[in-house]
Amino acid sequence: MYGREMPQWIGSAATVAATLVAIAALIVSIWAGRRAARKREFEILLERIDQEAAKREAETRALMERIDREAAKREERIDREAAKREQLFEREAAKREEGIRALMDQSDRKFEALQRRSDELYRQSAEVTARVAHNEAVLEKASESTPARGETEAVAAHDVSVGRSRE
Repeated sequence: MYGREMPQWIGSAATVAATLVAIAALIVSIWAGRRAARKREFEILLERIDQEAAKREAETRALMERIDREAAKREERIDREAAKREQLFEREAAKREEGIRALMDQSDRKFEALQRRSDELYRQSAEVTARVAHNEAVLEKASESTPARGETEAVAAHDVSVGRSRE
């Protein structure tokens, strides 16, 4: 019995083993399929991430270019405004300088007029001083001499100052 039943048992065991191997192969196949599916999903996800990154990079580049253009426009506008302010400042400075020059010219003319008036007054003062000195000399000379013909000193001095000679 041992001999005849053995092949049947081996056949049953081989059938069971073949079934187990088939189940194991099915399990490995499912696992490998899922792994391949996950790997493909992961690759698809990475592609999407790369596409999204490229899209964001393009958007960022476009945004930076727009910001650069706007900054250049703003800088150009600021430069124009600064140039306008500088021109305005230069015009105002020129106006003030012209006003100062006019005031200085006016002041110079007034000073020259006052200088001429001062010179004239000095000349007149010198003439008056010379006449006073002359009159004082004449009066001193007249006071030293005795009055003639009963004249007072004032009358005698008066006669001398008008150019009449005393006798």
